[in-house]
Amino acid sequence: MNPNQIVKKIQPYLVSILLIFSASACGTVAEYKIAYKKPEVASKTKGLVAGISKVDLTPPPGLPLAGYSKMAETEKGFRTRLYARIFYIKKDANEPVVLIQSDLLSGSLLIHHLLAERLASKTDISFGGIVFAGTHTHSAPANFYDNNFYNEFASNKPGFDKGWTDFVLDRLTNGVEEAYKSAKPAKIASGKTAIWGLTRNRSLDAYRANKNSGFEELKPEIQYQAINPDLVMIRIDAQDKDGRYKPLGAFSTFSVHGTTVPDSNDVANADVFAYPTRILEKKIRKDFKPSWDPIHALNNSTHGDNSPDYREDMQGFIESRRIGEAIGAEAAKLFDSLQNSLSTDANLSFNTREVDLYENQKIGDAEVCDRPYVGTALTGGAEDGLTPVLNWLPFFAEGWPRWFLTGGCQGHKRIVGFKYLQPIVLPKSKFPHKLLLQSVKIADTLLLPVPFEVTKESGKRFVDEALKSSSQPIKNASVISCANGYFGYVTTPEEYTRQHYEGGHTLYGPGTQPFLQAHLADLTKNLPAAGGKESFPASWNYELDRSDRFPETEKSEGVRELVDSPELILAEENLEKHWVFRYKDVGRSEISLHESLVSIEYKEGTSDWKELTHDGEPVDDKGVDIEVRKTSNSGKGMAVYQVRWYNPEQIAKRKYRFVIRPRAGQAKFVSPEF
Repeated sequence: MNPNQIVKKIQPYLVSILLIFSASACGTVAEYKIAYKKPEVASKTKGLVAGISKVDLTPPPGLPLAGYSKMAETEKGFRTRLYARIFYIKKDANEPVVLIQSDLLSGSLLIHHLLAERLASKTDISFGGIVFAGTHTHSAPANFYDNNFYNEFASNKPGFDKGWTDFVLDRLTNGVEEAYKSAKPAKIASGKTAIWGLTRNRSLDAYRANKNSGFEELKPEIQYQAINPDLVMIRIDAQDKDGRYKPLGAFSTFSVHGTTVPDSNDVANADVFAYPTRILEKKIRKDFKPSWDPIHALNNSTHGDNSPDYREDMQGFIESRRIGEAIGAEAAKLFDSLQNSLSTDANLSFNTREVDLYENQKIGDAEVCDRPYVGTALTGGAEDGLTPVLNWLPFFAEGWPRWFLTGGCQGHKRIVGFKYLQPIVLPKSKFPHKLLLQSVKIADTLLLPVPFEVTKESGKRFVDEALKSSSQPIKNASVISCANGYFGYVTTPEEYTRQHYEGGHTLYGPGTQPFLQAHLADLTKNLPAAGGKESFPASWNYELDRSDRFPETEKSEGVRELVDSPELILAEENLEKHWVFRYKDVGRSEISLHESLVSIEYKEGTSDWKELTHDGEPVDDKGVDIEVRKTSNSGKGMAVYQVRWYNPEQIAKRKYRFVIRPRAGQAKFVSPEF
């Protein structure tokens, strides 16, 4: 990294240290008033039914990426599409459960409530029955939160983006309505398997502090033991047109941080989750040939300190594929093992509550701080994503806790700018404080969605206490991180004392984990036998500093044309061999990257051009090897795009060409053959 690049990376953090926090400088405010509504549609369901949908959330070029904060890049296109995978599940006349997995940094409380408000008049879906989770890929936009803090600091550019929020909301609304309308008789089975050797604990010093860690010395092998290896899966089959039951897909959880692709990346992608989702979906299409497009909704569990075990100096798509395909292979085995356990005898229930941490800071003996604070350990970065220079500065690096005057609510945390100065530039009103918590039981599996990145031991304690409180039979249980909003991290009180990145980003202090644990146990204890319970305020009001980067519609006036013919780029170290060409197309507001754009055709000799397939699947941009990126504007509302085909097929007797589908009145376009 040259000196200019280093300055670029550390400047935003140096600014924050000096308490000249980069204000979003938004000229407008987005205002929302959302009403809590009961569903207006009466249910006539008999038995167990389920429906699915998959909607494309791939953004237009030019949106800031979230997860690496100020170190992230602005996306120029995509490598793997961002999807939302949706299950609608219902038993008899009871309230349904809607499970939404998305290839995003996290869910959004604002979108959750807006979505529920929309659905209330058209469906039987209640606010509390919706789970909206993000896989926590660090290669997707955010800027859609209910608070100004994460709209300002989660991405590389600050401000609430109303255009992007509306786009995601519209797509999710259509997707949930499709899943609701497509519901059909269903069967459910669940199980789990352990996957070792693909993940590691990145915060061993903090983990060792746990009273039950069992580790006295920090040995290298411990990092592979101090993980959550469980892949928990709910398989759901439904009755097809021929009368036979076939898989709709699976809803799964596994603990792996979405950081296999580094902060230098500038294209949207689902990171490691792109591979196991597609592998199982492809298997279902091939083995069962259902009349629907099946889904594998793989969610993140206790990934807070569980990172992908990518090989040193190999961070990127090669390692993302290696780790993701290995997870996918294990998921496929587990899926097959559930075939003979499928049953229609599966009750559903949920218990959901919203807690305003500015009004309710205590439950039983557990209590959180009356206001959040940012710790200095947050600015130094995590151990597998360190901030240049700051990561070795005393007090800003990990593992520099306070050892004196730790009796205050924030305990061992060193506060950026000190306790009395930080509120001047980060007022209490900026932070997230409306907390949505859920306990959801599907057949014999318990799901605990929370809007936090949960460390391995924190999640274990959540599950153990919830199971202890439950009077209902539960076979498997899992936390779902980053669901229904985002609050940063939650560590155990012991981990918090070490003040690594995760502890510095536990905003509400060392009592956060016991507080959440008490709520989740209480929700689980009071789960209804069937149907739902929920507790919400009558309405919500939000005022968010707005800075739209989602493009307004600009009519293009030019025509598609070739810029550079296809060229083969041979693989260098940690890169993949690929064909690349450039062409001119409509601008970013009309390119509609959420609709399929690129595929590959081939011919042999004088034969006609044919769609290229691999193992029965089209080779196109719905897979993992075709990338589209905008490189420049070219006038008249047009832009230049670069298209890459990674890991290409190479059969000597074949010729190939890129095929660009019609867009905004532009006819189909093909590259020269290669």
